[in-house]
Amino acid sequence: MPKISDASFNAFVDGHLTGKAERDVAAAVASDPTLAAKAAAWRRQSDALRAAFVPVAQEPLPLSLMLKVRAIQSDQAWTRPSTLVGVAFAAGTVAGFVLGWLALQIH
Repeated sequence: MPKISDASFNAFVDGHLTGKAERDVAAAVASDPTLAAKAAAWRRQSDALRAAFVPVAQEPLPLSLMLKVRAIQSDQAWTRPSTLVGVAFAAGTVAGFVLGWLALQIH
């Protein structure tokens, strides 16, 4: 069995591996009692951490943080697709008028 990296082992314990990688780590854990005990201990620790932070995760965001997020979003108004379409339309309209005026001046 090849050596399992800490990242792969951690992803396996958290249920984030799929396919061949998951099968390889599961086979290694099943064949090695020390690795199986380590996986069980890591799962217990992960469950305990999740349980400890459930109250924090369920708290509403502080108003000051929400206001900062809104301020950042308002600074990015020029990147919204609707704004970009409006700017493109306005630029096209201005360009059309200018080109039309120039065409009338030439004739």
